[in-house]
Amino acid sequence: MRRGRRRLLHALRTGRDRAVERFTALRLGAEPTLVIFAVIIGIGSALGVLAFYKGIALANTALVVWPALVLPELGLLAFRPIVTAFTFAAAAWTMRVIGRGHDGMNVPDIQAAVEQRGGRIAPRPALGRTLASAITIGGGGSAGTEGPVVVIGSTLGSWLGRMFRFKPGRLRVLVACGAAGAISAAFNAPLAGAFFALEEILGTFAGGYFSPVVVAAVVAAVVARGIFGAGPAFPVPGELGALGGWEIALLLPALGVVCALMATLFVRSYFGVDAIVRSGRVNAKWLPWFGGALVGIIVFMTQGAVASDGHLSAPLDLFGRLPWYTLFALAAAKILATSLTLNTGGSGGVFTPSLFVGATTGGAFGVLVQGVFPSAQVDPALYALAGMGAMVAGATGAPITGILLVFEMTHDFELVMPLMLAVVVTKAVMRRYETDSLYSGWLRRHDIELKREEIA
Repeated sequence: MRRGRRRLLHALRTGRDRAVERFTALRLGAEPTLVIFAVIIGIGSALGVLAFYKGIALANTALVVWPALVLPELGLLAFRPIVTAFTFAAAAWTMRVIGRGHDGMNVPDIQAAVEQRGGRIAPRPALGRTLASAITIGGGGSAGTEGPVVVIGSTLGSWLGRMFRFKPGRLRVLVACGAAGAISAAFNAPLAGAFFALEEILGTFAGGYFSPVVVAAVVAAVVARGIFGAGPAFPVPGELGALGGWEIALLLPALGVVCALMATLFVRSYFGVDAIVRSGRVNAKWLPWFGGALVGIIVFMTQGAVASDGHLSAPLDLFGRLPWYTLFALAAAKILATSLTLNTGGSGGVFTPSLFVGATTGGAFGVLVQGVFPSAQVDPALYALAGMGAMVAGATGAPITGILLVFEMTHDFELVMPLMLAVVVTKAVMRRYETDSLYSGWLRRHDIELKREEIA
């Protein structure tokens, strides 16, 4: 058995070495080489997203659908907290055993890998984080898919680069290609995927990085559209109204202020829960069970609205039919549920929850304006979309990605100018109250400093 395993490993290494030698003999330039690998990574990232979504569906069937059919007598009230608590415990065990207890493998950790570790990403913790995230999201936790898929794509890029013995400079580009391909495939948004990788992973828009990152994003989008279809990742109403000049001049800046305050609440709540967990007030053994039970209660109280399903859980056209205070309550519930999920044993990302919080906050603002000015024909869905971009800018520190993602969702160029205004106001106001984002705050608390240029 061991002899056969050694032979197999030897054959794989020999095949790898021959492939490396033959590719090196081609003597291609740096950019053609990176573009070729970008195509491979784009395809692999899209297939990785597909596998991850299949994992979420499988976990949902095993943890939510089957138990609900077998144990209906427990009742939904008892069912949700128990199942979610078990989900968090299973996710924490997966990360501890398969992921070797790695405290990372999220977007900030990928940023740190690019800047401080030359693009080297350990495959086993990445696998553990991916499995734990599928369990968390499938079991009803409040987490996003963007973190896990970025880890999948970036790990693929890192593995390929190290297999072909690329130097750190090229390895970083391949990691960014994986991140771009993953976001592009997951959200059907190649522009947002490319600029997310340049803006957040590499921290630069230098020309040498641009071509391979864009190629990876485009290839991943083409493959994903062949698998998932060409529709947008989020349910966008077919008929959107138009924003008047007075709305753009007065209401969009006001929405930016509201989103900045909500983003500040999100960041402080997230790291506030993290501080409580690190203080040791709750026994680490029981922490996933306790946190999962609390999230299960929140999910039940919101009738499942804050439970993750991969993307948004509530369609934007619903926001115009809900009271403004209900939408604000949903935003607050999502913030609390996400903070508990990701700090008490669950795994996943914060990008998609930020979109949900932005949509509900913007929708609440639009409904409130609609009530104050009933004759103005205000469309709350437009404010929900603007709120999504503004919240991504404030909570995750990715303004360009937030703008491009909403644009690619709606294909409405007229929304770009007011969206840009809301994003700029959100960033400016939030900087007054909170210097951290959800990404930079994680890095700072792990004593990691990225060398990104800031305006003094």
